[in-house]
Amino acid sequence: MTELRIGAHRGAMCHAPENTLAAFEKAIEFGTYRVEFDVRRSRDGHLVVIHDDTVDRTTDGHGKVSELDLLQLQALRSEGEQIPTLAEAIDCLRGRARLLVEFKDEDIAEQAVRQIEAAGVVDQCTLSTFHEPSLRQAHKLNRDLQVAWFHVEAGPFDAAQVIEQYGVGLVIVWPAAARVDQIADAKAHGLDVRCGFKDDLSYEETYTRLCEFAEIGVTEFSCGRPDWIGQMIADYQKSAP
Repeated sequence: MTELRIGAHRGAMCHAPENTLAAFEKAIEFGTYRVEFDVRRSRDGHLVVIHDDTVDRTTDGHGKVSELDLLQLQALRSEGEQIPTLAEAIDCLRGRARLLVEFKDEDIAEQAVRQIEAAGVVDQCTLSTFHEPSLRQAHKLNRDLQVAWFHVEAGPFDAAQVIEQYGVGLVIVWPAAARVDQIADAKAHGLDVRCGFKDDLSYEETYTRLCEFAEIGVTEFSCGRPDWIGQMIADYQKSAP
């Protein structure tokens, strides 16, 4: 039977504040294989874990991440939790779950790659970004680092091409873009395929979609409730012929 894996989006963000060490610990508790989180750069040059370009939505502060120093960012709280640095995220997750590091700023690829190398977790990390030049740069900097490709809209997808151009090892496909032939193409070229679900879906709706995508070759599933994903995988495998 094909192994199906649990993913977490910004950690277990439905159980603890997104992109915090508490959310990562919860994800690990739920048996997550790969934890996704977002990285930006502070004004004084530190890589920190936060999704938005401002701190307004997720913390008790205000302002752009790029206009705040690390000490200012660390003074903020998200339901009692601190904004972690990339170094803290690595220390939390190393040896416990794979890291799926998404670059939100366009000029941080080299800094992130060098920090990952220095931490000795190249073999535990996957890098992703919607900014294709950063993806290409990351691959050129260290070809041992796995790179992920976002396939978010229905349209062309050529597995051989993204492997050649970017060294892709993981495809992150959004449900609206999932096509049987394209997933089969990715799998035939040795790529892992991950699919994420919105957190406003019910358990039943999410389970129905997970089963549909498992049937067409997706092997990793993600949302803000990795405990749901784990239970769904168990139920799906029990029902498989």
